[in-house]
Amino acid sequence: MLLRTITTAVTFWAVAAEIPQAVLGSETSAAIQTAIQCRYIPEDAGWPQPELWHQLNRTVNGRLIATVPVGSVCHYPNYDEAKCNDLTTRWGLVQTAVPQPAEFLALYFQNNTCTPFTPSSMRCLLGNYASYSIDVRSIDDVRAGISFAQKRNIRLVIKNSGHDFYGQSTGKGALSLWMHNYNKTMIIPNYSSSYYDGPALHVQTGAEAAAAGAYASAQGYTVVAGSCPTVKMAGGYLGGGGHSYLSGIYGFAADNVLEWEIVTADGERVVATPTQNADLYWALSGGGPGTYGVVLSATVRLFPNEVTSNAAFSFSVSQAGGVEQYWNAVSAFHQQLKPLLDQGMVAEYGFTNETMVVTGVMAPGQTSDSLQSSLQPLFDALTAKSCSQLTAKSLGMKLAQADSYYDLYKAEIESHLAGLVFPAAMAGRFVPRKVMDVNTTDLDTTLRVIADHGYSYAVIALNVLNPVRNRTAPPIAPNAVQPNFNDAYSSLMISPRWSNSLPWSEAQVLQDQLVNEILPIYDAAAPDAGAYKNEANWAEKDIKKSFYAGTYDRLEDIKKKIDPEGFFYGITSVGFDRFTWDSAGRLCNA
Repeated sequence: MLLRTITTAVTFWAVAAEIPQAVLGSETSAAIQTAIQCRYIPEDAGWPQPELWHQLNRTVNGRLIATVPVGSVCHYPNYDEAKCNDLTTRWGLVQTAVPQPAEFLALYFQNNTCTPFTPSSMRCLLGNYASYSIDVRSIDDVRAGISFAQKRNIRLVIKNSGHDFYGQSTGKGALSLWMHNYNKTMIIPNYSSSYYDGPALHVQTGAEAAAAGAYASAQGYTVVAGSCPTVKMAGGYLGGGGHSYLSGIYGFAADNVLEWEIVTADGERVVATPTQNADLYWALSGGGPGTYGVVLSATVRLFPNEVTSNAAFSFSVSQAGGVEQYWNAVSAFHQQLKPLLDQGMVAEYGFTNETMVVTGVMAPGQTSDSLQSSLQPLFDALTAKSCSQLTAKSLGMKLAQADSYYDLYKAEIESHLAGLVFPAAMAGRFVPRKVMDVNTTDLDTTLRVIADHGYSYAVIALNVLNPVRNRTAPPIAPNAVQPNFNDAYSSLMISPRWSNSLPWSEAQVLQDQLVNEILPIYDAAAPDAGAYKNEANWAEKDIKKSFYAGTYDRLEDIKKKIDPEGFFYGITSVGFDRFTWDSAGRLCNA
């Protein structure tokens, strides 16, 4: 990100904001919209004048950053051939976006307004980027941002890592609270309360999963954090519920929250625990990110390090001996995985109509020899369904073991996630356990049909209600984690094939196909399955049912009490239906 002075940024905006960008397309605004029911954007008469931005910059000690997208090096007047070529090779990778103030990973909401894939002669437009970001280092910075946005009638967004499929960490004309550098962690050896006594980890919102895991592990502890190393622990991950390779024995991340620290829309610092502001604690713990205030920190339960093992393997159509044998093997894999999940293991894998790649069957508390023994029925089934083509050897099975979960994760998992990019469109669906417990012929057929349409699956399979977990780590307290995730066998992310060489108009075609054609195929086989609220499609037909599964009404009541004006907005967050966008991308009251 090129960091410009505020004066330069105002000049940049005067040029680059000539063509307002709506979320779903580009059009010239027919008139300047200054009605109070909409948040102001830069071309509105009510947009804050330069001196007001200068005042805000002074208030936050010079840490107000004007947005210049990283893609600007591919467009005149900032064009730099070498930098553009380098950016093109890294486009979409998390490390291209996460350390930068206003960058975000949702390709669909980037809307191709400033990327390496349009002619260099085209103007780089901010589009859906936030206009300015505050590099948050203290609670005073958060309060300053909230106050400014409210007084000036502009949108406020919160950008932590930008791992967000819905574009909720950005917004046209928004002021962004960039939490990346608010990232301290601290071990509490003896957290004591009526609901928990034991070791805990205090994490500020900007702390990354891998960094928090390494810090805890070095002191003998394991923390439930996301698989992707750059996902921030106390941001949207915890707010959405948070699944993990450890969920089979320790539950969802939100199940382990001891307390929250947030700043509400009125600038008040509030601490929420199971016994203090209990309704807010319940809502924050799985009820959706960025909804009730700005999270400053969370304190979570820790567990002792223990030996952990992992198995990785893969197979293809050719290895299985043909298309039918391949799909028979996929079905057998899913069936044989069930008893492993019941033992507290968690599996992450992906598959298409050509290949299945199992990144990990993770077994905390087990040695590699024990895991290999547990996997034998699964391998026997794969061999039988493939006419003896698939064996432990042909699968290329790799077993690994370490003295702690983090050490194993670092050695075997983290590197596989470095090259992941967000697709132009994606959706999510649960596979309910009740579907897996009966004849799965319809589900097997459906997964195959969707894959044959050119779609792929990224999957986490788990059983958070297994007897092992119930003994080791019941939830700290009741929370708002969606009930349909508790009852799920797995969560699917369903994505079409995408290449940046495709015309950008194809992104809308894929989005429409996914929502209107592909998801209905799945829903016919698994009605009312629902989807994980952090990994789905923003245009879901029934967000309240799919993402909240019976918790929405209570969450909405809490939202109205804590944020009555709906200041904190997200496209799928509680209270989303109180707002809409106009054709120029303004956020308006519905």
